[in-house]
Amino acid sequence: MAETITLPKNLKGEIKSLIVQAVQDVLGDPDFGLELSVEAKKRLHKEERDKAKLIPFSEIKQKYHR
Repeated sequence: MAETITLPKNLKGEIKSLIVQAVQDVLGDPDFGLELSVEAKKRLHKEERDKAKLIPFSEIKQKYHR
């Protein structure tokens, strides 16, 4: 049978805080909250416009498949 380890409440809180901080360090977004530059916004808008010009493969296949 597994043994149970009892920790003081303040130690549990410190351990939880360390674990949360470690996960945030690994998975966190370093750019969170920062504004996009004007150039980055332009590139994103260009990508959106270019995507609108794409034709799905299913439509091409339907049109040209014999």
